[in-house]
Amino acid sequence: MKRIITLTLTLVFFQVTFAQGDISKGDSLKKEGLLMPALMKYAQAMTQHPSSDVANKIASTTALLWTSPMRDTTFFFLNIALQNDSSLKVLYNPDFLSVIDDSRWKKVEDNQFKKYEAKNGPIKNKPFARQLFRMIIKDQGMMYAGNIERRKYMKNGGYFSTPAIFPVLAMEEKNKKENEKQLIQLLDQYGWPTTSEVTEYAAAGAALIINHASHQLRAKYFPMLEKAFKNGQAQPLRYAKMCDRLLVEDGKEQLYGTQVKFDHRARVPYPIKEPQNVDKRRANIGLGPLKPYLKARFNIDWSVTEKQ
Repeated sequence: MKRIITLTLTLVFFQVTFAQGDISKGDSLKKEGLLMPALMKYAQAMTQHPSSDVANKIASTTALLWTSPMRDTTFFFLNIALQNDSSLKVLYNPDFLSVIDDSRWKKVEDNQFKKYEAKNGPIKNKPFARQLFRMIIKDQGMMYAGNIERRKYMKNGGYFSTPAIFPVLAMEEKNKKENEKQLIQLLDQYGWPTTSEVTEYAAAGAALIINHASHQLRAKYFPMLEKAFKNGQAQPLRYAKMCDRLLVEDGKEQLYGTQVKFDHRARVPYPIKEPQNVDKRRANIGLGPLKPYLKARFNIDWSVTEKQ
């Protein structure tokens, strides 16, 4: 009996190990833009060791393939992935841009809102939250394809590897303009969204979209974001990014180190006021040190020593 149990546990261990290997390979392939090979690895992992995490990877990958049959597959696996998920993460996952206009997406939203509210309490302005989540996806949804080509651009000495990137960039611009127009209407109707009204994640979407709009709009709406932040109703990073961007655009030194530029095809931060004190300023608003942020976000090695 003990031998049977041991053998069973050994088989389970190898199944999990092989599944994890397939997931890792799938993630690497997806990062390189090889969606169909990635999907095959996820499918193998799902066969060996089914889980909501793998189901979610399959759903997000098939959504990135932008075809009608794949959208059917997306919703099939989303139903599996979200069975025990009461979070709202799926509602602002940019991989799902191709499905947010499908009638089935509203059902996904409704179900996640229901589960989230059962655990965390009611969302005071659900219509506003719903629109903000969709705008986050529209803002970020073309970045998967765009970022793959941007990495190649750097490796190729400043040249894109395919002209297919240009319609992607055009779609990014179109989505941002549509978001900007819609958000202004929503802000006129509801005012600046706060964490307590629409959740922290949706509220951050408003700052994200305005930060990608014109300098004029950033300058106009920043005081509203600043007020919400000081009242504990906005994310520190969103506040810092818009604050820094406005300073950089006005030719001034940034305060929190969130804005970077290309210098000889390498990313570097824009000039920072008293850089030896930047971590103190970041800590004062609830942000971690700059060095790991720049490394994780932009692969920049920050070397300025903090003043004691």
